[in-house]
Amino acid sequence: MSSKGVIGFAILAAMLAAALLARWIAPTDPNEQDILNGLAAPFSRGETGNVAILGTDRLGQDVLSRIIYGARVSLIVAFGAVGLSAVIGIAAGCVAGFMGRVAQSLVLTATDIVLSIPFVLLALALISALGAGIVNVIVAFAMVRWAQFARITYALALEIREREWFQACRAGGIGFGRTMLVHVLPNMSGPLLVVASLELAYAILMESGLSFLGLGVPPEVPSWGGMLQEGRNEMETAWWLTTLPGTAIMLAAIGFNFLGDWLRDRLDPGLQQVLR
Repeated sequence: MSSKGVIGFAILAAMLAAALLARWIAPTDPNEQDILNGLAAPFSRGETGNVAILGTDRLGQDVLSRIIYGARVSLIVAFGAVGLSAVIGIAAGCVAGFMGRVAQSLVLTATDIVLSIPFVLLALALISALGAGIVNVIVAFAMVRWAQFARITYALALEIREREWFQACRAGGIGFGRTMLVHVLPNMSGPLLVVASLELAYAILMESGLSFLGLGVPPEVPSWGGMLQEGRNEMETAWWLTTLPGTAIMLAAIGFNFLGDWLRDRLDPGLQQVLR
């Protein structure tokens, strides 16, 4: 495995461990307040004798605990949003690629419309209409990113329907549904997995940006973007409030991008021949 693959898997493993074991590895409850110990610097000791390894925010909430619990929000939004957008986009791409010219025209027109609208503007409009919340962030992301999967699936469908094995399946009387599930989708899985891994990084960045603007998850739910929003006015006196969650966002995005690069290298036979 390449160094990028190792780094990507290591970061993903660390995020999964933090999300799943947050209750046991977080020093304190992420919403537990200690006003007298507010804006404590990293490694400072509070009134109760506890050491705040990464400091506290204005309300005295432990930054490390909030970063650990924030990994849950990032992963839930990332996998939920990318999963939903993949389901919608892959279905739409297959319809455009295999169902005739009318379906193709409708799907491609819809993708052109979605892709022509600035992503941030469309996401903000949807969140403003739906309201803040994890589910609404997932839905908003899927509504603006499904077109990426649709375009790639459509391109793959155009190639696959000309292959001999696909023509043999059709001539042999194999049902369309079985042909899609057993033969077509497995042959599309490589490129789509690469796109999905890169979209995971994009989803984390989007959730953080929306939470920073106050349109993501509710304020009482620890999230990396929300931590940035809360600490933006304290950057000169409490650098850890923005630097540390910002670093977590950066590392998560880098990890998923590295993972996507590794998957592309492994799943692209042509590229493997070049590398050899």
